[in-house]
Amino acid sequence: MSANRTEPRPCTNGTPELGVRHAVIDGALEGVASEVEIRFARYGRADAPCIVVMGGISASRHVGDWWAAHVGPGKALDTRYYCVLGFDYLSVLPAGWSGISPHDQAAALNALLDALAIERAHALVGASYGGAVALAFTERYPERLDSALVLSMAARPSPMASALRALQRDLLRLGDDLGFQAEAVAMARALAITTYRSDAEFSRRFAGSPERQGGCWRLPVEGYLRAQGERFARRFDADAYRVLSESLDLHQVDPHRLHTALHLLAVDQDRLVPRADIQALARATGASFTCLASDYGHDAFLKESAAIGDWLAACLQQDLRMRRPALSA
Repeated sequence: MSANRTEPRPCTNGTPELGVRHAVIDGALEGVASEVEIRFARYGRADAPCIVVMGGISASRHVGDWWAAHVGPGKALDTRYYCVLGFDYLSVLPAGWSGISPHDQAAALNALLDALAIERAHALVGASYGGAVALAFTERYPERLDSALVLSMAARPSPMASALRALQRDLLRLGDDLGFQAEAVAMARALAITTYRSDAEFSRRFAGSPERQGGCWRLPVEGYLRAQGERFARRFDADAYRVLSESLDLHQVDPHRLHTALHLLAVDQDRLVPRADIQALARATGASFTCLASDYGHDAFLKESAAIGDWLAACLQQDLRMRRPALSA
């Protein structure tokens, strides 16, 4: 039975199904066909309505881990009634490709749905970079989904966000040239962290006085940024970071080609994807628009569990095609 069944039986979350699929897709930038490897994780019943979940560039297929507040029995993405699907982003350039765009990630997802015999996704949920992929998929494959729930992403990146990512990629190139790749990844990530949170949060947490350490003055925020960067560098290499950073800046969709039911969420304090850009996309598409206030800024989708969970549940209930089945006796 296909995974777009409308009335699945209840099930428990259990251990996710993990797998790998290979598919040949055309690169959006050059049109060069290449075989790619797509790693996925599937939670819940395989024959339940499928909800695809995608996060930021550091997110993985293990959505039950990094979004545990929302994936599981009784949660907004209830694995008793939905099949929740995650996949690892393409992050290694196939031969002949000069870059990987969100439309390429959408093509990989489309191929994965084919491989898993999922004719139509119940919903795509994408946050940050995952929101760019969700919008790209919505533009290119509207017949394969009922709705898209997009958090903290607009139709294209803001010039300021692109400028900051360009500096991060300069750090990565410098690290490669001088032989300190891991350190460069950590520094680039630390710079990125300053855009993920708000001024209010940093003022509250790191307003202390500098201290003299190791022959120089150290600010309270430095230890936090260093720890965040080093943790990221332990699991992300420079090439993958550069590819996905560039991919964010290659993101662009035409709002007039987005006809699927669309729900957009912005955060007032988001420095990376301004509220005004998301609101403009909502006006152009007729999408529902919600704005949260959060000192976590762009990272609100990871930190504001109650508000995000309520929004997800409300969006999934709003469209009759997406309402949850009644609990079986």
